[in-house]
Amino acid sequence: MTTRHLSRRTAGLPPLGLAALLPAARAGGATDLALGIPTGDPPPAAVEAAAAALASGANQYADPAGLLDLRIVVAARLTAERGVPVDPERELVISAGATEGLLVALLATTDPGDEVLIPQPFFENHPGVVELAGATPRFVPLTGPDRRLTEEALTAAVTPRTRAVLLNNPHNPTGRVFDETEFAALTALCERHDLILITDEVYDRFTYDGRPHRSPLGTVPALRERSVVVGSFSKTRRMSGWRLGYCVAPPEITAGLRSVHERTTLGTPHPLQRGAVALGALDDREVDAARAEFQARRDLVCAGLRGAGFTVHTPEGGWFLLAGTAGLGRPSSSLARDLVTHAKVLVAPGGSFFADPADGDDWIRIALVRDRAQLAAALDRMAGYLSGAPLAVNRFAVSK
Repeated sequence: MTTRHLSRRTAGLPPLGLAALLPAARAGGATDLALGIPTGDPPPAAVEAAAAALASGANQYADPAGLLDLRIVVAARLTAERGVPVDPERELVISAGATEGLLVALLATTDPGDEVLIPQPFFENHPGVVELAGATPRFVPLTGPDRRLTEEALTAAVTPRTRAVLLNNPHNPTGRVFDETEFAALTALCERHDLILITDEVYDRFTYDGRPHRSPLGTVPALRERSVVVGSFSKTRRMSGWRLGYCVAPPEITAGLRSVHERTTLGTPHPLQRGAVALGALDDREVDAARAEFQARRDLVCAGLRGAGFTVHTPEGGWFLLAGTAGLGRPSSSLARDLVTHAKVLVAPGGSFFADPADGDDWIRIALVRDRAQLAAALDRMAGYLSGAPLAVNRFAVSK
């Protein structure tokens, strides 16, 4: 079979940016600072309930919209966190992870030929999901050193074909948490041009330094009736492999989401949903502890990277940061290869996060998911390699 047998939208999808580096990184035992895969195991209660569901025969089709018990749990959590009611029967769909949730949202709200605005830099999966839905991504540059979403950039990107905006908040890869002014500009744009807003909020509980998380579901009510909010269990519950996500939308949009979802995965795995039901509401103390730990990791990484010659704007939320490499005098693609080979550290080269990969030559992305001891050791090796000097002993050591 040749590529002429593939659809144009499939043949045009590039490989994910780390595909060329992963084999060497794994073979060489490099510390992974590229992928946002949670460390640790899922909560035991979820594992035990999922195993019990399998053993008891709860392993056939469930309601395609998601088990009502799980929708009730998710709706109750969101209602408590966001301060607005969520109807588990009419406003919620359990998806096969946030990625399928985004594809379902795009298929339900856009038509082939429509355009979808995506802030740039972007999470590398977002343009591909838009293209698979038959729409066209149109990129909105985040401007200035602090990567702000401006009214001017949004307005300049709109055309008569624009139908939707795809926004992740907190933002991957920049770590931005979009503020009241940015959401005001976004609200005005969506209302003026009758646009749908699709928000990817998988890091919603990871905002730092007391910053609030803004969303159509809660703090920006003017957007509620024209939005699809997508979330998941992957980050807050360390369940990325379970592929459990959700979409929240007004009833008429939710009806469309369910119709599409039934024709993509039909439904998410029944026993895994049973496991998620056992989680109940999030314990705020657990969430606060996880947030504080990630903020400490962020501070450690920012200090270490600055000391090694990178330019860093401190992330406001999420699990990632972009580090500038211009001062190091080499493109990020070759730097990433050298760090794997010589420092045994895997980072994501910046080309994956820009429509023109050359725009990412001065950036690498770092994930904060390793523990502080691993991060400190990796930073030490990076700094030693870049300085050309023998590694200092525990230069970024942390106390436990």
